[in-house]
Amino acid sequence: MSWIQENKFTAALAGATVVGSIALISLASGKGDDFDVAEAKLKKALRNEAEIRSVKPYPNAENLQEQKSIVDDYAKRAEDLRNQFAAYRPSVEEVADFEPDKFSGIVSGYRNRLNEKFEASKTIVPDGCVYGFEAYASKFPHPEATGKLNYQIQATEWLLSSLADLNPEELLNVRRSSFDFENAPPQEAKSSRRGRGSKVEEKKLVYYAMPMELAFRADEKELNAFLSEIANAKKYPFVVRAMRVQNERLTPPTASDAKFAPADSNKGVDDFSFESFDLGGDAEGVVIEDAAAAPAEELPKVGDDSDETRLLLPILGAEKVNVYLKLDLILLNQVGEVSLKEMKTKQQTASVAK
Repeated sequence: MSWIQENKFTAALAGATVVGSIALISLASGKGDDFDVAEAKLKKALRNEAEIRSVKPYPNAENLQEQKSIVDDYAKRAEDLRNQFAAYRPSVEEVADFEPDKFSGIVSGYRNRLNEKFEASKTIVPDGCVYGFEAYASKFPHPEATGKLNYQIQATEWLLSSLADLNPEELLNVRRSSFDFENAPPQEAKSSRRGRGSKVEEKKLVYYAMPMELAFRADEKELNAFLSEIANAKKYPFVVRAMRVQNERLTPPTASDAKFAPADSNKGVDDFSFESFDLGGDAEGVVIEDAAAAPAEELPKVGDDSDETRLLLPILGAEKVNVYLKLDLILLNQVGEVSLKEMKTKQQTASVAK
């Protein structure tokens, strides 16, 4: 007989124990996998919470209200800035295109008025100067550029008239660079910012920059006054991109440059004597000491013969300077207005995205 038949109870117990052990091992293994999954989920949730807490500002009700206040303030300042720029935006009629043959008369009148201005101020101007519009003295502009050119010629006349009113010594040069739509209609003009071959869509441009260069000779006060006129312009926004100022003479002034009125020769000191002084009473007791023998008194020094500062005062600041200016005339385009609500929505969206 086998051992199992002789020990049935013990064999049954051993078998049950083996089966139970296998079941427990399987159960424990399954629970272990569940624990690992739960632990991974917990770690992920903790990482997400840490990321949320690290956001600045932290997304709670208090910070939300603060962000809304910031956005409202930003939108208000943007609205105020837009209203300030609106004063510089010309009306649709002011930049409307017209027949190209009419521009010749505009250029002629522009040239004649400026010639009169500079002649009245006794300012030297270059021979045959058309003040930047030489190209249109003998040809017509492109039809799509007439409105913008008309705006530019009006702004340039204001600029040069302001200079003429300050009586500069000489107008050295006026150079006007062509802008995008001057030689081609909008649908054919190229944009260097978007790469070669891409087309410029006129309605999407916020402004046009119309570059020009100006050179003249004046004194320091006239230059300062001219720059103030540009900075305080009420209608035409000019931007100074570069400026160079050079003294007309390359050497500093000397004492010989100072000029004074000749002295009156009748008021000499040749007839001066002590006899005209009344010493009073007995003059025998009066002793005039030798100045060389008396100790010299320490007097405050106000400048010796080598100090030329006082002599140069009449001519300092009167030197002429050669001035070169590189400017852009900004023409604000007639773009669609963006409402305050749209600006706030865009700003809020950008804040959430960050």
